[in-house]
Amino acid sequence: MMLGIALITSLLSGILFLVLLESYISKREKAKIIISPIISALALLSMILFCYIQKINGNPDMGKEFGQWYLPISIYLFLIVTGVISFIITIIKNVRSRKAES
Repeated sequence: MMLGIALITSLLSGILFLVLLESYISKREKAKIIISPIISALALLSMILFCYIQKINGNPDMGKEFGQWYLPISIYLFLIVTGVISFIITIIKNVRSRKAES
């Protein structure tokens, strides 16, 4: 059950990351504002579930920590940070453009 939830949230955060990249190309500001925090939340949930599942299964194998532990966590952290930074940058741009209009 938990493994399925972890897989689904990981897949969704990856797909939404690709949608976020596409929204940067097509310059859709509202999509960035909506998708960015969702990516961060899903990646955080996936990372928590991944860590919990790893602990239940006895941690990564000796000598294979990088591929079984550090690499997946670094990918989740990358998605979390990317979502947060994207959200902050988009909000700042919107505030500046509204100030410039008035």
